[in-house]
Amino acid sequence: MTFFDWIFPIAPFSGNKVHNLCRFPVIMAKAYKITSDPFFVNGNLTLEGATAGDFAQTQISLPLDSLNQEGILVHAVYWTSTDVSFGGNLNAYSRIQMQLTSTSKTGMVGANDANLIARREVVVIGGAAEFSGPHVIDFIGEEGPYSEDDNLMIIATDDCFLGGIKTSNQAGDDSIQFRMVCSRIRLDSAAYAALVTNELSS
Repeated sequence: MTFFDWIFPIAPFSGNKVHNLCRFPVIMAKAYKITSDPFFVNGNLTLEGATAGDFAQTQISLPLDSLNQEGILVHAVYWTSTDVSFGGNLNAYSRIQMQLTSTSKTGMVGANDANLIARREVVVIGGAAEFSGPHVIDFIGEEGPYSEDDNLMIIATDDCFLGGIKTSNQAGDDSIQFRMVCSRIRLDSAAYAALVTNELSS
């Protein structure tokens, strides 16, 4: 929170040099207003065994009213997927990765990507005669109860993108699924223009 300080003398007419300091919070106006109750956006993607090791992606439509500068406020993302296959190989590293982004991608991205909404990895590590896992690694996401105040991302264009990849030692088809909890919002002109420009240029 931002504050401003006001310094004033305790007894301005007495010649007293003692001053007092008062600190007041500055209430900053939000760049958006929530216009709907929370709702779900769901999607799924098949990672085919024949193309294991290759990145796959599908587009999820989010119809928005651009004339009224409408956007989507993402509160939380929940993930499920098929089990990671051990591959039957000792000393093997088997993994399924999944991500949700506000723009189209050609591969998995990291937390430094401004358009990454959420990402998960599920990993099984093989030993000499045993396996460890599955281990779930959440880079960005939300697995607990969500609040309407939670803000993972604001999406200002009409789509989001579900992407994923799995290691090449998994021969069968796998699938990943997500549930995004979000609300519709109306953005002010400056915020809407900045978000749209960022998404369209990424």
